[in-house]
Amino acid sequence: MKNVKQRLLDLKNLRFEVKDAMRYDDVGDYYGNTIVTYDMQDDIVNNAILIHEFIEYTLIRSAGLSSELIDLFDNDDDAPDKFPKEYKLYKKFHNMANKVERQFIENLGLSWKRHDNIIYTTPVTVAKAVQHITDTMHKHQNEVNDRKIEKAKHVVEESAEKKSS
Repeated sequence: MKNVKQRLLDLKNLRFEVKDAMRYDDVGDYYGNTIVTYDMQDDIVNNAILIHEFIEYTLIRSAGLSSELIDLFDNDDDAPDKFPKEYKLYKKFHNMANKVERQFIENLGLSWKRHDNIIYTTPVTVAKAVQHITDTMHKHQNEVNDRKIEKAKHVVEESAEKKSS
């Protein structure tokens, strides 16, 4: 039982924060005992994001997944392939949190489509110190992707040449 309790959030010390800058380009985040929303300048949207993040974080922690692994899923396109079982759980929990977030929005008589549009079109300010790290990660990732694309092109070209011979 003790092992299970270690996977729960520490509710006595849990903090909810609304921030003007995020660790990376996302409207919600969690780490340690902190759940964060980007300041969307709308209390309803902020509440909806915090509900989503709380549910998602609670579920991933209860399953033994770390917030660091979720950060990896959010920032590294190869991570889902490296950790397919964990990614499948994360997506399941994310979708469950989306359903509750949607119910919250619709309970208020608001449009889920409009809310979703706000979430995906609001530009998020990323903290400058973190932005450098994020830019470096994306630059590296783009270089990796470019190499993969070039390799795939060569494979296709070689295959085409063999067929025409």
